[in-house]
Amino acid sequence: MSVFTEANRKAFDDLASSYDSKPWQITLSNQVASALRARKPQLGLRATAEPAHVRLLDYASGTGAVTRALGESVSCVRAIDISANMVARYNAAAREAGVSEEQAFAVEGDLFAAEVAEALTAPQWYNFDVAVVALGFHHFEDPALAVKRLAERLVAATGVLAVVDFLPFEHEPGAQMQETIRQHGFTSAGLERVFKAGGLEDFKFEVLSEPAVLEDREGRKKERRVFIATGRKAPTVWGKLAGWVGGLQDGVGGQMAMRPDQSGGGMFMPRKDAS
Repeated sequence: MSVFTEANRKAFDDLASSYDSKPWQITLSNQVASALRARKPQLGLRATAEPAHVRLLDYASGTGAVTRALGESVSCVRAIDISANMVARYNAAAREAGVSEEQAFAVEGDLFAAEVAEALTAPQWYNFDVAVVALGFHHFEDPALAVKRLAERLVAATGVLAVVDFLPFEHEPGAQMQETIRQHGFTSAGLERVFKAGGLEDFKFEVLSEPAVLEDREGRKKERRVFIATGRKAPTVWGKLAGWVGGLQDGVGGQMAMRPDQSGGGMFMPRKDAS
């Protein structure tokens, strides 16, 4: 673990006991949750509350805000955070809510380390339908590596990565948590380059209409603009080939199914399986 990542781990360990307890934190968490729920189709999730077999990776999960927001629309959640105290709070809250470990649990870990822990290379930590990082991306030491590593965990051709974070904001020397911030916000163009380099396509970037209001230790308020960026994992080479062959077959099949109407009207009959 790098010195910077260790500083983040310690800072969030210290914050865990009071995390999401202040009114402004609760409001911000609700803003993010509402924005995610409103964009379920963009995330590849059904709009209804009935979940299909959909797996969510809640990365930099904290106490589970993303899991609470989307839990009803997925069948399985696996969460990762570098803070052991955050992980403990996540799991305790899940069990208290009656959510089983099979449905959702969190582990301490770092997918961006030079050597990822062997436990995180097990099959259960791959082939996610959606991965979400909410308000943690500006704490990542290497955003390009983060996107690449998270994309590797998604289902090819359909898996979606969603990042909720801030537009560029001012650096505030001496302010709380400043030593744990690597990127002071992101632009659409900059993040799109990172997503494409990480193997994601269909990039979308939307700024929320309502700004976030944060407070420092002295209660001083500051506003930041929040965005949601999404990208879909590109197909594998074999997946692209299968799609190309399938497209050719559909085209040939469509032509073979068209024939002159025997009634003499000159119209073409649709395929029998056409809707």
